[in-house]
Amino acid sequence: MAVSKDTEKGTWTSQIWVEDWQGKKKHKKKRGFASKKEALEWERNTLLASKTDMNMKLADFVEVYFRDKNGELKQRTIRNKRYMIEHHIIPLLGNKAMDNITPADIIQWQNEIRSKGFKETYQRMLQNQMTALFTHAAKIYNLKDNPCTKVKRMGRADADKKQLQFWTLDEFNCFIETFDLGSKYHVLFDLLFYSGCRIGDAYGKIRLKLDKPSKYKGLS
Repeated sequence: MAVSKDTEKGTWTSQIWVEDWQGKKKHKKKRGFASKKEALEWERNTLLASKTDMNMKLADFVEVYFRDKNGELKQRTIRNKRYMIEHHIIPLLGNKAMDNITPADIIQWQNEIRSKGFKETYQRMLQNQMTALFTHAAKIYNLKDNPCTKVKRMGRADADKKQLQFWTLDEFNCFIETFDLGSKYHVLFDLLFYSGCRIGDAYGKIRLKLDKPSKYKGLS
């Protein structure tokens, strides 16, 4: 381990050698820390992440989780899960160590999510991401106490069919990220969401676009 200061810029640099899961040593280096304390903390977290120690921060474990799931999940699914985790889990619990997160912390997180006014089906989607992180930590990395198993899941899996539901902008952004930018489906759902037109009208507008030069290469 080595921490050094750039006297010209007044920032700190940290570099460290770690072993990956195959036992191969890899050199990691990061510049631009405002203080020596921050540089040393990065070293500590990097070491914990390389060993997948459950004293690591939740934000760091997220990277371990997606590393492990890379060959199992489709890239669109990963992108969708990342969006929900990075926007709704990490900002609230990302700085806490995995083995220090309690059922009470999960309840407080749930209350914060509910206060944002998301519909119950989206709340359940967010809950599923939190549960997936801790289930993976418990099954694969021997996290002793999974706080999600002691807390009632928030939200509902199925929407009430009798009640008219509307997406929030955040929910729509999460959904539209699953489609390739410029694809006909991306254009179609953009049109439906932002114009409010019916699906039949939307198809008519897209067919008209096909007769003219379009910046959307996916419209074919």
